[in-house]
Amino acid sequence: MNASWPSWLQRYADLPRGILWLALGQFLLNLIHTAHFLLLNLFLRAHELDDPTIAALSSQRFVATFFLALPAGLWLRGRKLRRPLVISALLFPLTALASLFAVEWESMRAANLCFLLMGLAALLLNVGSIPMALRIVRADQASECLSLLFATWAAASISGGLLSACLQAIGTFSWGDIHLVFDEMSTLVILTCAGLGAAFFYAKLPDPAPDAHAPGRWFQIHREDYPKLWRTLVPSIIIATGAGLSIQFLNLFFHSVHDVSSSQYSLFGTISNVLVLLAGIFVPEIKRRFGWHGAIIGVQSAAVALLVLMGLTELMRGHAWALPLAAFCFMLRQPLMSMAGPAISELTMNYVGDRNRELMSACNGAVWSGAWWLAARLFQLLRSFEIPYWLIFLTTALLYLVGTLSYRRMIRHLDTEQDERKNADSVAL
Repeated sequence: MNASWPSWLQRYADLPRGILWLALGQFLLNLIHTAHFLLLNLFLRAHELDDPTIAALSSQRFVATFFLALPAGLWLRGRKLRRPLVISALLFPLTALASLFAVEWESMRAANLCFLLMGLAALLLNVGSIPMALRIVRADQASECLSLLFATWAAASISGGLLSACLQAIGTFSWGDIHLVFDEMSTLVILTCAGLGAAFFYAKLPDPAPDAHAPGRWFQIHREDYPKLWRTLVPSIIIATGAGLSIQFLNLFFHSVHDVSSSQYSLFGTISNVLVLLAGIFVPEIKRRFGWHGAIIGVQSAAVALLVLMGLTELMRGHAWALPLAAFCFMLRQPLMSMAGPAISELTMNYVGDRNRELMSACNGAVWSGAWWLAARLFQLLRSFEIPYWLIFLTTALLYLVGTLSYRRMIRHLDTEQDERKNADSVAL
């Protein structure tokens, strides 16, 4: 890259080529997640499945993540990761395609099995991706590496959303004897087939050796690692519960409180995802300038304030400015929370050490799946008692703040280790 470019952008260009392959693979796989988020429920509803059946199918993926996460993390720890990633990158889109045709052919038993296998493949991909990335890059490149990988989710959400909207707008296409109908099924198939390219990029990855200090037995955990793992999981449990209580129901909040249509909400989400993508690339620079406290505690605290303000617009919905204020808070809150994601991943991976990175990724997946399932049931209970959204959002904000402040102990520990290394280096000189 040209030397006149900013140094923070040059650091992205200096990342190993393997990280580019990993990011491209993640982008293609995230197109499948985007397609499912936008269209899967509509596709299932079009095949006359009722809400309990749809919920049961979708929950199969969470079941796989929750119950198999810990065994998967323990099994992958201390192993080379390229082969599991390639196999999972093939299994995920293939089972996603199979699940669509199973529903199309009204074979619900096969559909349940496909959704379960999709969850297993997604779990292995999530568990192995960040540890693989950190094996490829140097320690001083970790911030840029993780920020790039996190940005693939926003990029896929934008691209998948636009492609889906374009295909749905075309509707039907005829060319001679060829007649194509771009409905939910065909759009899902197209985006899922694009995900098959991820295995090609994963096959090009280097395959660094695992940590030499990994336990000899795959199911073994060192006794001294238990406190570290627990201290790392506590903030995730608290924040995941708070997020599950509100974030997955923001569309209901805007529809019920501010009478926002699905197309308007999609527009808000697209703008927010663009901001997520743009903000994500600045995360390493924020961390360098403001440290862990600024990149995690400062950024997430600002996001919490916006969440509270957005919720309080329910009390002011009669005013003309209530909806614009709520939309503004919504579109800024997600980029701020997402900015903390790469920094939190880097912090936790450094804190638990090389030998427990796969296990930590697995535990985080289980925590988020379990917490979101439990929080969804709690939300259902609270709304059945007509608890207003703003009180639920305040509860989420409180949980966020407690979880965010829980990272301070890890930050102090890593800062102390860094100072000790600097002192040791100066003494050696």
